[in-house]
Amino acid sequence: MSISKQLINGFIKSELELFKKQFDESPVPEIQDDRSLAIAWLCYYFKESVSNENSSAIIKFVDDVYSRDNYSTHGWFRISALQAAAFILTSDIYYANSLIQHIDCGQGWARGFIIESAGIICPLISFDNPQLKEATETNIKYSHAYYEENIILYLPTKGKSEEKIKWLEFQISIDEKDYHKEFLNRLKSAGRLNQTGFFVRTFSKAKSYLIFKMLSRPSFAEVQPKLFDETDINFNALTDLEKKHPLSDYYIDLSFLNNEK
Repeated sequence: MSISKQLINGFIKSELELFKKQFDESPVPEIQDDRSLAIAWLCYYFKESVSNENSSAIIKFVDDVYSRDNYSTHGWFRISALQAAAFILTSDIYYANSLIQHIDCGQGWARGFIIESAGIICPLISFDNPQLKEATETNIKYSHAYYEENIILYLPTKGKSEEKIKWLEFQISIDEKDYHKEFLNRLKSAGRLNQTGFFVRTFSKAKSYLIFKMLSRPSFAEVQPKLFDETDINFNALTDLEKKHPLSDYYIDLSFLNNEK
């Protein structure tokens, strides 16, 4: 199968411009979440194909939003997926932490999208990331909505199995009222968790948006003609790449928690 840099970069350039145009609309149009998740998804799987121009544009926009006077009231919950994209493109933990710090926000209506966005970069984040650890534990402590999804996101991050088991055991030990003990014990012993499909739906939304937009806008291929070169990627290699993402299946592989790899 052949993946055209034109198509990837034409999509990112066009959708980023549309995102900017609708950025200040209230309430936030649902399509904004979908298009920014699609951009982040593309950046994760095709980072090497993203042009310097598009990479710079994403980073510049995120930085610009940070500097706005209304960032703390308006911008912080709108750019979650683009923060994920900026982290992917730069490997600068600053962008990941700027996203992660809001995972335990008090606004339940925003928390779901923030966790969706963080899910894309889950394999790139360390288990010992202090901001992610603190946010996850806060969500558990207060039984915030999506705390289970937050835990599922946290466990497959980069880190030693022993440390993750110790963390789970500690969370179980301090759960005096047994609010979360059943769920945590199931994670520790099940190996594979049949979960709600929260992250699969996230990736499906991103891919559906991408596919439908590309089918309805073949002009994407003409947006940046200077990028007319192609990278041959074997179909099986591409599907294997997607399967490597720990949150890309309904069945989250947690076998490392009970030594059943």
